Amino acid sequence: MPSSFPNVCSALSTILSVFACTLGCSIASADSIKMAFVPTGTVLMGSESNQPDEKPSHYVSLTEYFVDVYEVHIWHWEKVASWAEANGYQFSDSVKQRKDGPWWYQDTSSLIFPMNMVNWYDAVKWCNARSELEGRIPVYYEDANQTTVYRSGEHNLTSQNVNWTGSGYRLPTEAEWERAARGNSPSSSQDYSWGNSFLNGAMANYSLSGDEFDDASTPVGYYNGGQKIVFNDNSRGGESTSPSNVVNGFGLYDITGNVSEWCWDWYDSSWYDDPSSRLQDTRGPEYGQLADTQPRRIAKGGNYKSFSESDPANSLRIANRACWRPDLAARFRGLRCVRGNYDDPLWVTAVAHGHFPNWYFLDWFGYYYKSDYTWVFHGDFGWIYPNGKGSYDNWLYFQGHGWLWTNRYCYPYFYSSVDSNWYKYDLTGTELGWFEKSTDQSRFRWGRVYDR
Repeated sequence: MPSSFPNVCSALSTILSVFACTLGCSIASADSIKMAFVPTGTVLMGSESNQPDEKPSHYVSLTEYFVDVYEVHIWHWEKVASWAEANGYQFSDSVKQRKDGPWWYQDTSSLIFPMNMVNWYDAVKWCNARSELEGRIPVYYEDANQTTVYRSGEHNLTSQNVNWTGSGYRLPTEAEWERAARGNSPSSSQDYSWGNSFLNGAMANYSLSGDEFDDASTPVGYYNGGQKIVFNDNSRGGESTSPSNVVNGFGLYDITGNVSEWCWDWYDSSWYDDPSSRLQDTRGPEYGQLADTQPRRIAKGGNYKSFSESDPANSLRIANRACWRPDLAARFRGLRCVRGNYDDPLWVTAVAHGHFPNWYFLDWFGYYYKSDYTWVFHGDFGWIYPNGKGSYDNWLYFQGHGWLWTNRYCYPYFYSSVDSNWYKYDLTGTELGWFEKSTDQSRFRWGRVYDR
């Protein structure tokens, strides 16, 4: 079997370039769903020199995970949310009040501005929907037995409601966020993702920082060396600084400013005094421990409304512990997802047929018969040999061609390891088994020779 296809984002990006945006988005949008790998390690959390709730600074060990390179942007949110709402998910009305990019911004789609007007509950539900859309097992559940997927309502979830070893997407814990933010310097007490150097408008989007979108968010990844900074009250010389690529050691953008990013943890001002805050993979205090009459969740990184050193708390610092009620949304608050480095068994969500032994149904792939020798008989494709993970990384061996790759997100598009081309399976023709090559529309019959 060929090596595993890189990931769904690479697949989607390739599909978009080949099929002229068949899925309805820009190439920039597809490229900006990438994730970075954060290896197992430790992070120094907190600060001894600033706010009381950041003390004492302490080390936390964390298991490896993946994190979004960019903040979740509007195109990606809409792509997932549209599918979600057609499949039993419900989001609050606040997401409809989001602020898109300005009409005059012509360099690329206005939909690659960070999603905003997202409350914590909607952020968590969207993570679940993103998982299900890609064929991953969701991680958030309404019940401690983890039988009812969290898709609607406002539930104050606890750690027992989360499958922490699942393959799906979730919000980072506060510790995971700080570890990712510090990049190659996890043991440093640095203020920003690039260190402690002087912050000016050429490095991040904060209040009156001088970017062309001032008093609003910038497109995700805007500070990549092409940022344009003009004089403003708080640009602090950024307009005369040669722009550089402000990416941290893990390859992440917009860690500082732009929109604040929701985290999993409940906020407790004295949490760092609790020995549990130093446990491996700590996930913050539990809901029942909170003394606050209006419990709040952590949101990190500051935003375009934040001031820099003129703010006594300097909410742009990595260690700052901003927090908000989970039911409140704002145009300066969004999200960035993580997922653990775990995989699901191949087609784990397939449902056994009630009347025919060894027959299964996969909601995106259809019916198939599972033999005792790994080969399966598919209704359209005949005998194929499957290999892969969940419904998100699937290699299928066709006897008439060789290995083809697909997943729930890409189907009916297939990538061929034989000739490195993309093919679309014909779902509507009168005959089964036909594939169309993307580059010249030539047709090949690798599936069953049978009429529909």
